[in-house]
Amino acid sequence: MLTARDLTKRYGPHTAVDALSVTVEPGRVTGFLGPNGAGKSTTMRMFLGLTRPTSGLALVNGHRYEDLRWPAREVGALLDTSAAHPGRTARAHLRAKAHVCGLPRRRVDEVLGEVGLTGVADRRVGGYSLGMRQRLGVADALLADPGVLLFDEPVNGLDLDGVRWMRDLTRRLADEGRTVLVSSHLMSEMEQVADRLLVVGRGRLVSDASLEEVIATWSRTHVVARVLGGARFPERLAREGRVEDLGDGTLRVFGVPVERVGDLAHEVGARVHGLWTERASLEQAYLELTGADVEYEARTREEVRS
Repeated sequence: MLTARDLTKRYGPHTAVDALSVTVEPGRVTGFLGPNGAGKSTTMRMFLGLTRPTSGLALVNGHRYEDLRWPAREVGALLDTSAAHPGRTARAHLRAKAHVCGLPRRRVDEVLGEVGLTGVADRRVGGYSLGMRQRLGVADALLADPGVLLFDEPVNGLDLDGVRWMRDLTRRLADEGRTVLVSSHLMSEMEQVADRLLVVGRGRLVSDASLEEVIATWSRTHVVARVLGGARFPERLAREGRVEDLGDGTLRVFGVPVERVGDLAHEVGARVHGLWTERASLEQAYLELTGADVEYEARTREEVRS
């Protein structure tokens, strides 16, 4: 389990993390979302003892990282793909860590096979692609078989097969009862793998809720109706919700359940050729949720010129 209690980090006048209090529980994948500069990486680094908090606590299984007797056996992390020395081979890098952690050499071969690097394990890391370095970082995190895992942008640089592999691995680790915290800007991936979402903006907690709750609360889920006839249908719908006319008899309806839309179509004699609910995406919900907290907002050429 990961616990932050009033966790704060300031760099001079800038507050990177602002009184953050959250709990990341085992047995589920927790997505860690927020715009660039929101404090996600800083928070992860404080959990791992790499950055000292200005105030508050960052706890792994109820203890500060520096107080853990065998840290690598309790928590593993992928934060930086450049962590391995480029002059070492992947096998040598993992064997050195295994030695420090008191692990048998066979464990190195096991994780190399698990991440798909067995065939290139004796090549120097400096010659690895970004995707290969990501896989090595995952192997490093898994080496001591920890119960808590933190992954910062784990699919960065992976090909499609690698993305699917990472998705399945993340899901399996959580299903085994481990605590899994994943930071990512890829909403499509988070939507497929996350059970719960922590959303931060400018260092503050914006939302701590299940994936479905975030989408339902912050997105524009709506009904689409394709109808013929029933000229009074849009007017009748507008009494109970908001209606957008998309042309060719297609209406987008907000605030009215799909069953009610069907009843109203029957009431005015409209012929329904299609009626369904469109569930908004996590991306839409995320943009609505964090719109006010974007720190590095690009402008169009026309806006710059004006």
